[in-house]
Amino acid sequence: MNIDQRLENLRKLMADRKIDAYIIPTSDPHQSEYLPDHYKERQFISGFTGSAGTAVITPNEAKVWTDSRYFLQAAKELSSSEFELMKMGDEDYPTVEEYLEENVNEFGKIAFNGNLFSVKEYKKLSESMGSRTLVSDIDYISNLWKDRPELRKDKVWVLGEEYTGESAESKLNRVREQMDKNGYDYYFIGAVEDICWLLNIRGNDIDYNPVVLSYMLISKDRAYLCIDQDKLDGEVKEYLDNNKIKLHSYDYIFTLLKDIPGKNRIFLDPARTNVAIYDAINSNVKVSTGTNITTNMKAIKSEKEIENTKQAYIIDGVTLVKFFNWLEVGATTGTLNEYVASKKLHELRAENESFVEESFESIIGFKDNAAIVHYAPANVGSKTITTEGMILIDSGAHYKEGTTDITRTIALGNTSQAEKDDYTLVLKSHIALFLAKFKEKTTGARLDAIAKYPLWQAGKDFFHGTGHGVGYLLTVHEGPQRLGMGPGSEIEFKEHMFTSVEPGLYITDSHGIRIENQAVVQKALENEFGKFLEFENLTFVPIDTRPINVDMLTNDEINWINDYNKKCQEVLAPHLEGADLEYLKESCRQI
Repeated sequence: MNIDQRLENLRKLMADRKIDAYIIPTSDPHQSEYLPDHYKERQFISGFTGSAGTAVITPNEAKVWTDSRYFLQAAKELSSSEFELMKMGDEDYPTVEEYLEENVNEFGKIAFNGNLFSVKEYKKLSESMGSRTLVSDIDYISNLWKDRPELRKDKVWVLGEEYTGESAESKLNRVREQMDKNGYDYYFIGAVEDICWLLNIRGNDIDYNPVVLSYMLISKDRAYLCIDQDKLDGEVKEYLDNNKIKLHSYDYIFTLLKDIPGKNRIFLDPARTNVAIYDAINSNVKVSTGTNITTNMKAIKSEKEIENTKQAYIIDGVTLVKFFNWLEVGATTGTLNEYVASKKLHELRAENESFVEESFESIIGFKDNAAIVHYAPANVGSKTITTEGMILIDSGAHYKEGTTDITRTIALGNTSQAEKDDYTLVLKSHIALFLAKFKEKTTGARLDAIAKYPLWQAGKDFFHGTGHGVGYLLTVHEGPQRLGMGPGSEIEFKEHMFTSVEPGLYITDSHGIRIENQAVVQKALENEFGKFLEFENLTFVPIDTRPINVDMLTNDEINWINDYNKKCQEVLAPHLEGADLEYLKESCRQI
């Protein structure tokens, strides 16, 4: 079936139950950012492959909402179907709720699959729909998706304390301390990365995310893990048993929740709990909500996690220097394209003994393709890389030592004055946060303004986040903190939090620039005015100085870039030789 045929068949099902609008989010039962192929329902119905978006289908219209990272990609992928792009954050477009209010009559029916819809999103929708009926038990896609991919059965593995720095028993004890402090009898966890962090286990259920689909319910004296037990070998079962984890089947979570005695109090995260799970809780049980206890705990990295992540960035830095050298030589041949480059980068990373997998699909955009924020090169249609203009490479990997996320924009040949000026503005934005000292309890929104100031002064901006938390061999995007606006921007930055620092600038049909390092929050100083924090750099990959307009930099900025590249050479040189070592030295020349 093509997209329009799928829509036609979906509308027939909607008509049978007199449904006026059907919502298909980008979600799985755990509200994961990245999904198993089995749960890519919005992609199936619309053809849009981005990692974020919501489809809404009515009897006469079909819309997809997504954010600015995907405007160009979505417009292209939706162009051959009935679906229309709706730009989130653009005042010229209604929100999903505004659209439904306008297009569904006041007594109409709005339906969705409650297993894929979070409690938070349900509440938001319910509050704005008035007398319209919300139906949460309809799964139309399963009826339409005949060749739907199966869920994986890969085995779970244990990540040792030499990597995590803390045992599962210790983490569980800390969770229960928080439960006791707040008067919670039970704590439900639906976020798979939180469960894996808590139990020091990893899996292979989602591409680029070494997690396993599961639920947890924790009481004052028991802990239940609901999981497909075919994924557990004897050694892992013994490990879980030693940590007093009671195993049940994946769907048994509904029984556990129904069996909680009335008048007990349960805590859950409404953003990471689906409607079907919430509805299973005994109505006499008191529900408290907030950000997952484990989300806040895992955001503060252990000393061992910080130490190991520094090693991961040395491994990845060496790999990327080799890759960039290979790339620049290959560009001179006229036979290299973006897709081939992405495969070569994977090959080089896979040569490292502790490599697990990429932390996301590599973004490699040459010239105007770099203006597509989340551009992923395909086997067919990739642009040939030549010795002109700039190329943007945003990539990362999961190693047992930690997770990396790095972006560099490289000048492969002559660059225009506009490209140089834009590159320098992004670099100034990047440096601004590494030069900053900020008071304890400063939020991501305030730090975002510091980063964007150089761009704003030039009348320019970018519309993705300036930075995100980074997991430890988990999800590359990790909350609760965020550099930017929107959800998470109100969170205070604390010591030992990880964040990316990744300002950018994108000129459609011309060029795109992004420079990204990862940082850890550390104490800078403390005096009579309070405690001040700063960002310590974790990433060691030379920043290209060829496209810099030096006249636009201050002395402090020139010193920073020179010191940074000098440090990159000191850290990476012992692990390189021959042409790769010479390339490193040339890349680290002072300006």
